[in-house]
Amino acid sequence: MATRFYIRQILAVALIICWLSHGAHAANLAGMSLPDTYSVNGQSLVLNGLGLRTLTILSIRAYIAGLYLPQPSHDATQILASGEPRVLILRFLRSASKARIEAEYRAGERENCGQGGCAASDKADFERLIAVAPAVERGDTSTYVFTTSGVRVFANQRLIGDFANKDLAYHLLAGFIGPHPPSQQLRRRLLGLPGN
Repeated sequence: MATRFYIRQILAVALIICWLSHGAHAANLAGMSLPDTYSVNGQSLVLNGLGLRTLTILSIRAYIAGLYLPQPSHDATQILASGEPRVLILRFLRSASKARIEAEYRAGERENCGQGGCAASDKADFERLIAVAPAVERGDTSTYVFTTSGVRVFANQRLIGDFANKDLAYHLLAGFIGPHPPSQQLRRRLLGLPGN
């Protein structure tokens, strides 16, 4: 009888510890972590997917990326059309010069805006974004907060740009989950789908 009582007490304590520690977890990938939730104007967004961006045929690890949404979704078209806030966080696994960061933005622009895919009116804001994007060190973050009015961009939680340009916001997010992402593997992971 006493043994059963002690087993119940141990199980109760274990359950309480698990319950209390539940909110303390973060998503981990490639030795880096991102939070399970992200708050935008008091609204809590959940981590929809977490992926790894690699470069070149040598699979050099560049960054992990996390996509946060009000509710989980695997539908890129619905996510891109949503009027709800969405957040994309990149945590860098290696340093990159400002020139390298600019080259990555321009490669994304070529893939997603080539052949007239983006409005000419986006060009000034895109150039302004490139101008304020800093070089990065291992562990640095770039955060894109997508709202109904555009996108706010943060470098290590410091606001570096606030763009009231819905089209620019759409194409920045589509550059990760649209038809021409940096990699299909990264796109699938951000959408919460299993990898290839």
